[in-house]
Amino acid sequence: MPPSKDPRKVIHAVFTREIPHMSVDEAVADFPVKHINTKPPNVPYSFWHLLEHIRIAQWDLLEYVQDPTLVSPEWPEGYWPAPDATTDAAGWKRTIAAIKKDLRQMDRMLADPRVDIFAPVPFANNKSVVRCAFLALDHNSYHLGEFGILRQVMGLWPKTRSSK
Repeated sequence: MPPSKDPRKVIHAVFTREIPHMSVDEAVADFPVKHINTKPPNVPYSFWHLLEHIRIAQWDLLEYVQDPTLVSPEWPEGYWPAPDATTDAAGWKRTIAAIKKDLRQMDRMLADPRVDIFAPVPFANNKSVVRCAFLALDHNSYHLGEFGILRQVMGLWPKTRSSK
């Protein structure tokens, strides 16, 4: 099948199938719950803090191009949980579910023919929907890679994991 020339289809593929980086599901697969609040050596945040940071930043980027009344969190502290904040297994699952829900919402918005994804959004500093989507994807990839490396450093990957 020849590559698509429809930019919406290409963007959808990037969001759903062709990401050469680790997905959220891959990053958190079989993560030991007893370590969700662990801070790796020389790192000021926990594994949950990192996922919560992804969730907050991604949510802000999604809302930024949809809600003219949005007041973004203060930078940088508003994009991270408090340094001493912790969660439990249910909170861990909520964070992961929210990341995935917002990714699906972003993908639907990008696919919606009523949305001009390339047009400047006046209330969003004239940034486009597609720009914010790719910024979110780039940000997520960066921090999911960081999550994977920290997981490796801490020896928290399952012994049965293949190193593809």
